[in-house]
Amino acid sequence: MAKMDYPKDAETIVHALGGKGNIKRVFHCMTRVRVYVKKKNLVDEQSIQKLPEVTGTNWNNDQFQIICGTYVGGIYDELVNLGVPNDDTDTSQTVTSKNEGIVSRIVDAIAGCMTPIIPALTAAGMIKVVLALCTTFKWVSQTSSTYQVINFAADAMYYFLPFFIAASAAKVFRVNQSLALLIAGVFLHPNFVKMVLAKAPILFFGIPVFKYDYSYSVIPIILMVWIMSYITKFAKKVSPDVIRLILEPTLIIIISVPLALLIVGPIGGILGTWLAEAIKFLSAHLGFVIVGLLAAAFPYIVMTGMHHALTPIGLNAVATGGDTLIFVSQVCSNVAQGGAALAVAVRSRQKNMKQLGSATGISALMGITEPALYGVTLKLKRPLVAATIAAGIGDLVGGLLQVTLYIPQNCLLALPAFIGGHKPMLNFAFGVIMILVSFILSFVLTLVMGFEGDGKHKVALAENTTQVNESSRSDVEQVAVHTPTTVYAPISGKVLSLSEVPDKTFADKTMGDGIAINPIEGKVYAPDDGKIVSIMSTKHGLMFQTKDGVQLLIHIGMDTVNLKGKYFTSYIKTGDSVKKGDLLVEFDQDAIEKAGYNLITPIIILNSKDYNEIKPTSKAKVVVGDELLNLE
Repeated sequence: MAKMDYPKDAETIVHALGGKGNIKRVFHCMTRVRVYVKKKNLVDEQSIQKLPEVTGTNWNNDQFQIICGTYVGGIYDELVNLGVPNDDTDTSQTVTSKNEGIVSRIVDAIAGCMTPIIPALTAAGMIKVVLALCTTFKWVSQTSSTYQVINFAADAMYYFLPFFIAASAAKVFRVNQSLALLIAGVFLHPNFVKMVLAKAPILFFGIPVFKYDYSYSVIPIILMVWIMSYITKFAKKVSPDVIRLILEPTLIIIISVPLALLIVGPIGGILGTWLAEAIKFLSAHLGFVIVGLLAAAFPYIVMTGMHHALTPIGLNAVATGGDTLIFVSQVCSNVAQGGAALAVAVRSRQKNMKQLGSATGISALMGITEPALYGVTLKLKRPLVAATIAAGIGDLVGGLLQVTLYIPQNCLLALPAFIGGHKPMLNFAFGVIMILVSFILSFVLTLVMGFEGDGKHKVALAENTTQVNESSRSDVEQVAVHTPTTVYAPISGKVLSLSEVPDKTFADKTMGDGIAINPIEGKVYAPDDGKIVSIMSTKHGLMFQTKDGVQLLIHIGMDTVNLKGKYFTSYIKTGDSVKKGDLLVEFDQDAIEKAGYNLITPIIILNSKDYNEIKPTSKAKVVVGDELLNLE
C-alpha cells in the first residue's frame, strides 16, 4: 500500500474547498472530515475524491463530509497545521446552517460530544474484556486486589463519563470548558453521592432535589452544557467590562447549579432511564424483530450520520445491565459489511478493487465501516443488499437467542464482551453464532448475487453527433488493441443492430462497427474504467476510451444535437478519468421524446480496424454492466 502524503493532500483539499477563506470550520469523527463552507459552488468534489485517502464524499445540508476511514486523523491534523478554522480555533460563534433541520443539529451535537471520547471508551472497554477473560478462566480472583485495581482502572471511564462528555460538549456548544467540568463535578461530588444514597431528603432553599445517581450518565450533562451556552450569552450581556472577568463565570455557575440539580439533571436522568427501560422492554418482547430491523437498517443510518445519536442510548443500556439492541445490531451490521467487502475482494477481477475490498473489509470487521460502505458496497449496490439481508438475519438469530453485550463494542472485538450475565459462556457462544451467521451469509450472498456493473455514484455522459471528425479522433490515445476484450452496456434498454438505426452514417458503419440501444432509462454510465476523450457541448454525445484502448462513441438519440443541451445533464468534462459504472450523463427521456426525437443510441467502436471480429450480444435487452460486444 502506497505511503500517504498527508501534507500535500491536505493542501489539495484546502484548494478544492475553495481556499481557507471559504472554510468556516473543520472537525472530524471516526471516519469523516466534516467541513462547513461559505460557498458550496466553490467546492471541487472530483479533486478530493481522487485522493488516495478518500473513499467518498457526501453533502449533509451545508456540511461537506470527506470520508477517509482510518486516514481521517492524518488528514485532519494537516488541515489544522495549515491554519483552517477548527474545533480548537478560538471562535465565539457556533457554525450552523440556515437549511439544517433540528434533527440534523441534534445529531451533529451528539456526534460532537461522543466522538472525541471514543478512544477512551475503547481503551476502557478492552481492559474490561481482558478482565472478563481473566476471571472466566480463573487467572485472577474477583476478591484479589489485582482484580480491584484493573476493574476501577477500566470503570473510571464509565463512572466519570459526565466529565469526559462535559469537556467535548463544551467545544460543541462553545461553553468555557472549565465551567462545564465544574457542573460535571457537582453531579459526581462524593458528598452529593452520599446524600443521594442516604434516606434523608435533599433540600435546596426548601426545594426538594431529585435523587439520581449521575455516574455513568450521558444525557443530563449534554443537556446541561447546552443550556449553559444560553446562560453564557446572558452572563456576557449583563456583565460590565470592568468586572466581567469575575462576574461572568460567577453568574454562569450561580444560575447553572440550581438548574442542573433541580430541573435539567432529573429530566435528563429520567429520560435516560426511560430509554434504557424501553430498550429492555422491546428487546424482551420483540427482540428478534427489533434487533433484526435495526441491524438491516444500520448502513443507511450511518449514511445519515444518525448512528451517533444511538450511542448514548447504548451506553445507558450497558450501564444498567447490558445492551441487547444498539451495539448488538452494530456488531451484526459491521461484520456483514466486512463479509461483503471481502467477498468483493475475492470475486473482483480488478486489482484495485481487490485491494480496496480487502483493506476496507478488515476495517469493517474492526468497527470502521465507512470505507467499506462508501468505497465498495454502496458503489456496487448488490453487496450492500447482501450485507443488509445478512445483518438482519444474523441479528434475528441474536434476538431469538437473547444475545447481550456487557461492554460497548461494535466489531469482532466484541467477542469477549459477550462474556457476562448469569450464563457468561452460553451468551458468548450465542454471540459467536450470531456473528458467524452475519459474516458467512453476507460473504456467500455477495458471491452469489455478484456486483459487476452496478454502481451508486457512477455516471456516464453521452453526447451526440455524427460530426466526429479527424481532429476529434486525434485526441484519442492511440493504443494498439489486438487482445480480446469485452465492451459492457453503458445504458439499459432494447438491443438493436446498427442496420436498424434511422441514420445512414451509423447504419452503414461509416464511423465503425458497433451496436445500438433503445434506452429504457435516461442515464448513461461508464462502460469500463477509462477516459473521457471528448464530450459535445450539447451533451448528447461523447467519445470514451477504455483502459484496454477501445475507442467508443456514445451518441444519445437521433438529431438531438438540435436540442442544444436542453434536457441533458452532464457530470463529466473532456479529459476526466472515470471508473466503470460512473454516471456520465442523464437525460429527460419523456421530454425528449415529446419534443419529437428518437432516442435510439448508437455505440460505435471507432477503432474497429484494430479487431478481427466484433461479436454483439445475443440478448434482446440489456441492463447497465451486461456484456454488449466481444472484441477479438
